[in-house]
Amino acid sequence: MLAMAPPETPRTHRVLKGLTILAVVAMAFLAGMLVERLRLDAQREDMLRRYDRVLRQYREDQMISEKAIRR
Repeated sequence: MLAMAPPETPRTHRVLKGLTILAVVAMAFLAGMLVERLRLDAQREDMLRRYDRVLRQYREDQMISEKAIRR
């Protein structure tokens, strides 16, 4: 019956299993950071696009008013 009993897990297997879990957790953490960074970059890009559009409109209006004053 001793042959049917499961052998004890060697220390190296436990260490390897722990390192594997640590690597998976680290990869999940880094993937989460990447997703958050991409989301914030998209929001920032939208904001900069709106700012650029308003700035161009302001400059265009300013040039039109300067041309009207010169006439």
